[in-house]
Amino acid sequence: MTKRNRFPPLIYTCDGWIMGAEPQLSVDTLKTKVVDGYAGTGGALGWSIGDHEVYHFETEVGEILGQGYDGIEEGLQSFVHSTIDGLVENVCSNVASLRQSCGGPLTALVDLCRNAGVPFFPRVRMNSHYVIDPEHPGYGRFRRDNPHLLIGRPDEELAAGTIEYGLRTGLNYARPEVRDYMLAITCECLERWDVDGVELDFMRHPGFFRIDEAYANRYLMTDLVERVRIRMRELAAERGRELTLIVRVPPTIADSTRTGIDVVEWMNDDLVDIVVAGGGFIPFETPVHEFVEAARSTHCLVYGCIEATRQIDDRTLTALAYRWLKDGADGVYLYNFFTMTADWNKRQFDTLTDLGAMDRLDKRYELDIAGPFTPCSGHGCGFRYASPSTQMPAILDPTVSPGPTFTIPIADNLESAMTDAALDQCSLFVIVENFEEGDELAVTLNDSDLTWSRAQITFDGWNRWRIESNWWVRYPTYPIEEQVEGIGITFPLDGAQLRQGDNQIGVTALSNKSNTGRITLTDIQISINYK
Repeated sequence: MTKRNRFPPLIYTCDGWIMGAEPQLSVDTLKTKVVDGYAGTGGALGWSIGDHEVYHFETEVGEILGQGYDGIEEGLQSFVHSTIDGLVENVCSNVASLRQSCGGPLTALVDLCRNAGVPFFPRVRMNSHYVIDPEHPGYGRFRRDNPHLLIGRPDEELAAGTIEYGLRTGLNYARPEVRDYMLAITCECLERWDVDGVELDFMRHPGFFRIDEAYANRYLMTDLVERVRIRMRELAAERGRELTLIVRVPPTIADSTRTGIDVVEWMNDDLVDIVVAGGGFIPFETPVHEFVEAARSTHCLVYGCIEATRQIDDRTLTALAYRWLKDGADGVYLYNFFTMTADWNKRQFDTLTDLGAMDRLDKRYELDIAGPFTPCSGHGCGFRYASPSTQMPAILDPTVSPGPTFTIPIADNLESAMTDAALDQCSLFVIVENFEEGDELAVTLNDSDLTWSRAQITFDGWNRWRIESNWWVRYPTYPIEEQVEGIGITFPLDGAQLRQGDNQIGVTALSNKSNTGRITLTDIQISINYK
């Protein structure tokens, strides 16, 4: 078996949305609304077992949501989905009924996936920075009873809106009690169920040490991963088959290491089997190729991550997967797509895992925005802390010429497509703020000027695909097209103006008539269309 064929090239994930469904949840419903969505696709399924050290499966090590409470307040909302009443009651009731009927949700899912031929692994969230009332059942006793184990010190005063403030209630992995507890949860999943492996999710949410101690303490996290690996090897020997250890880490090697995740050492020392790069929030700015290069002489596989709330258009999904596979990645990891239809799942597998199938499909390459360091709150602080700065947004100062230059890598072989007469209309789309009638930009593409008189300017917005509202509690859901407000400028292109590899876009403001602020670029997109 080759390195690339060791595991399915597309990983689907599920956050356990169905546990919040109307009671009483049955095994048949788990089959039809979860497992059947992935059966026959060729992909693997990762299932989140809980959050904030409060779990929605039949754990004997951790705390089950609602366990030990005299009663759950009627209509109590989830700490995540605060607009939906009664989710906590539903989860508690469904876990209890499934424990009685079949042993529990994890027992049922492992059996269902095994019967359906779907590789299955529990996903362990290694930290959580959600803003939760400490008295809410979802906050959990481990943190409530042990404030000394948290990143923020008791009675420490931190400024609201800062990264430090947002991470303060997270687990501090510098404490051995924290590492031992998370090791016990992880090993329980491996020992009690015949799973195909386990994922340690370091992107839900990143931030594991005090910020000034994270880099120095990375050896502690390496020790924890090694302990998981040792136990997995023991179990694999007993069962006579391999178990796969997956880790999802920050979107660059530098940011991973800076936050205490020594992912290169993990690959070099054969501690992990699959590295998923990033959380999918800045997929076009995630250098998956650097993880590929780091893994080149190892047995480790590398996957790129796409997040449904950021990208769901077929053209952007295809562009991302095509670029990553061309760069040598082994697969794609889909996050938050868990209530899409079985047909959608199958279509994405057939497309996103096949370079040949993607060669002449329409694509849209973009830039991403990581967001500001401050102000931020809750889990957003974790994501921003663990992410690099990006090319967007960019302020255009008309007193400075030329303006900034941006880079968009394109994986398509445009020369071949033109030779085959397969290329259709292409375009460059620039999204701006504080742009008024009469303003003008000078735009270059690969050192060639784009003609301003051919630009099409819209002040009325444009259409974009997004995931349906409340997708986390509805099944099935579909991508929907909506009108997006904003100002966009489109330049028609021919294939000769683009090139395979890095494309350089220069943008200079020649005027700025707005009274509300300077012209700001918020995105640049290159669309490639085939006949």
